[in-house]
Amino acid sequence: MALCSRILELTHEGHPGETVMKRRVRSKVWRPLVDRDVEQFVKKCRDCLIVSKSSQPVPMDRHVFPDRPWSNLAMDLLGPLPNHDYILVVIDYYSRYQEFKFLKKITSKDVINFLKEIFCRLGYLKFITADNGRQFVSEEFKTYWKDNNIELITSPPYWPQANGEVENMNRQIVNRLTIAHSNGSDYKEKMQKFNLMYNVTPHGTTGKAPSELLYNRTIRDKIPSMLDIEELMLDSEASVL
Repeated sequence: MALCSRILELTHEGHPGETVMKRRVRSKVWRPLVDRDVEQFVKKCRDCLIVSKSSQPVPMDRHVFPDRPWSNLAMDLLGPLPNHDYILVVIDYYSRYQEFKFLKKITSKDVINFLKEIFCRLGYLKFITADNGRQFVSEEFKTYWKDNNIELITSPPYWPQANGEVENMNRQIVNRLTIAHSNGSDYKEKMQKFNLMYNVTPHGTTGKAPSELLYNRTIRDKIPSMLDIEELMLDSEASVL
């Protein structure tokens, strides 16, 4: 039972809800009544109770699903936070893989510098969707996209919810920041744990972990997987030979 409790603790890092936590558990382990144990674990989590108030979802305009990873990206700025930081969030529409960056300043130049960090690792894409924030509609920003052969798609004025994928993620991020604030923990560390949890957990729409669809592999986390066992067996066989 101690091992089962530890697995529940590890799969709840980043505070996924019941549905997401079940997908994460099923991708790594199985045992009888595990779904019931997940439901009870989440219901007893004080931090999750703080942000569990239901609200009427805002209607969102769905984008056409891309045919490959890293071709259509969603982007948005969240903040300011109590310490005056902002969070820049980017999500790949195909894989649902996300990255984020804490920013002190949110000029077009600051946003572009972060995107350059991502593009030097993952390459350029075809489309990027953002709202009509001044950072995203400046001439500097438009020039950057034009120079790199990327098409910028802006959501309609006064209707940022049209950028639905990233707006939905913003709500999840706000929940994690609320949890961090309520118990006085480091919100940056909370966000790191949430980001890892999100990228290694099978997504409700795609059925695959975002990291698996983007990189063709699943990022390793704290929870042992079948790959760890297979590698251990191969190492044991090699040592015998």
